[in-house]
Amino acid sequence: MSGKHAAKYKKFDVNLPTGALALYAAPKVLDALGEVTTGMKLYEGVRLSQVMKAVYEQGLKDGRKEIIDQMMAIEKDANYLPPGRPKKLRK
Repeated sequence: MSGKHAAKYKKFDVNLPTGALALYAAPKVLDALGEVTTGMKLYEGVRLSQVMKAVYEQGLKDGRKEIIDQMMAIEKDANYLPPGRPKKLRK
């Protein structure tokens, strides 16, 4: 398996004034990131990082909301009965 499959993610180095930042992403994402970062100045890089952070945090919130909604739907649909034989009714 080690040599037969190509890696899904590729490494992309973003050059920053303080050093290089290594990112790993799918080839399509790397192509888009390469286009966006070409000729980028420091201000534009900071703004891009702020946007990416906001998108990431919103994705986390949406993911949590989706899971909570699924759990609430399961809870509504479940007909819970305690285990064991039902009690006899008195006449």
